[in-house]
Amino acid sequence: MSSTKSFRKSWGQLKTPENPDLISTTPVKGTNAFLTKSHDGSLGLFISEASGNPPKRMYKHLEIMVFPRKDLHVGGKVRKLTNCLMLQADSEVEASALTLILERLFEVAPSGSFSATDVIAVLDEVEELLRKPARMPTLEEVAGAWGELWMVLLMVESANDPRVQRSILSGWEGEVREKIDCRFSHCAVAMEVKTTMSDSRVHHFHGIEQVTTPGGFSQGVLASLIVEYGEGWACSDLLSMIRDAAVGTEDQRIEFSELLDKRIVVRGVECEDEVFLFQTGVDAIAFFDFEHVPVPGQAQGVTPIEWISDLTGSPPLGNSEKEALLSKITIGSGL
Repeated sequence: MSSTKSFRKSWGQLKTPENPDLISTTPVKGTNAFLTKSHDGSLGLFISEASGNPPKRMYKHLEIMVFPRKDLHVGGKVRKLTNCLMLQADSEVEASALTLILERLFEVAPSGSFSATDVIAVLDEVEELLRKPARMPTLEEVAGAWGELWMVLLMVESANDPRVQRSILSGWEGEVREKIDCRFSHCAVAMEVKTTMSDSRVHHFHGIEQVTTPGGFSQGVLASLIVEYGEGWACSDLLSMIRDAAVGTEDQRIEFSELLDKRIVVRGVECEDEVFLFQTGVDAIAFFDFEHVPVPGQAQGVTPIEWISDLTGSPPLGNSEKEALLSKITIGSGL
């Protein structure tokens, strides 16, 4: 299977056809799928011999077309294909979202023979990514991603076992973005990361789930970062540092890098920002047990809520507790 980066590169290298009736295509090796590009530059995924019933529902920013038979121009030749699905994205959808669809198809059907049933399962799973508008992220959005990347970097650099490094990275966001930023199953620790550019630890929460320890986890903590804007590192710099921190054999490092690419797709374009610079220090990071994060009262029947919490009066973990927490995550005794 090709890597996430190679899929995105292949889409980028496809020529934009001048004729609106034509599409540029390139096959995905070892599969029944083709990457496509239309005359307006929009991207798509074409699948032949897609057994099963095609999707019947609508997806935002994605048109699904069914062709019992289709002549596809590939590499200067015409291929006569049957039972075809065409997933045509509009200009709002970036290559990263389509790449995730293709990556998930490989996980659902490792043989590379993708059915209509496989397509439906994956589209239902990643639908939220298709809803995201294509726009430049704000300073606040980039700051939030920067804080998560900084925490991932600290933990990955502290882990000297490639299995632990992979588990840490696997726990960040998940296959589809979760309410809680990190779920480290190897040590049963859940971590929500919040970042602020102010001098006090005041954070915005998007639902009680962000400070609720998930089932099967023994500890839930909030990592609160105070960052300074204007100097330091961009998110893209932190990505390079995380990649460089990988240990193990060459195959293990490649696997780690490919997993990082997948997590970037899930987390969003903020992770690749090169414009906004931030810095922080060891003393600017504090950890709080979920139970010590101020939350509003929620009466029965109340719909999901958002609120702002000031952690000034909340007790953070002490130095020994902080060290014990980070050791639990980075040593990985549960592996």
